[in-house]
Amino acid sequence: NVLLVGNSINARDLKSTFTKDNIIITFVTIIFIALILLITFKSFGMALLLILTIEGSILVNFALVTLTGHKIFFMSYIVVSAIQMGATIDYAIVIGSRYMQLRKKKNREDAILGTLHDRLSAIITSGLILLSAGFLVGTITTSSVISSIGLFLGLGTLISLLATMLFLPAILYTFDSFIQKTTIK
Repeated sequence: NVLLVGNSINARDLKSTFTKDNIIITFVTIIFIALILLITFKSFGMALLLILTIEGSILVNFALVTLTGHKIFFMSYIVVSAIQMGATIDYAIVIGSRYMQLRKKKNREDAILGTLHDRLSAIITSGLILLSAGFLVGTITTSSVISSIGLFLGLGTLISLLATMLFLPAILYTFDSFIQKTTIK
């Protein structure tokens, strides 16, 4: 009988389970978020557009990390994905809920402008705190795993902020009729 132990075996075990675990975690998370958004907004269109914004932000984050040649630890990917998903959905709900409120009384242009006027400062404040914390942890710590979590979280937060402040309003404006048609009145 042979028992293999040590860091290399541990890394191999993590690698062999990571892809399967990541797919399951991502799929289940998207399903639960979709259900929560459907209940909250009573709109299939809004739920779909918010999920696309969230998942797009996470995809862009790790695409940039990969394209710049940084190493991604398995644990870093899952931790940062979960935190970034939580933060992005929070920002998206703040924007989406205000837009839906204003859209009942105003045209889509005024609803978007009102939403940005009313909610942008709260999103920027929250985002800058998470962004700063991530980059500070990433640059101060000496542990490579913790450092990667911090740096990827900082970058992910920046991407999430940009996505919800710039792209989500444009998406809501562009797909307003889809949102209105798929909303339960």
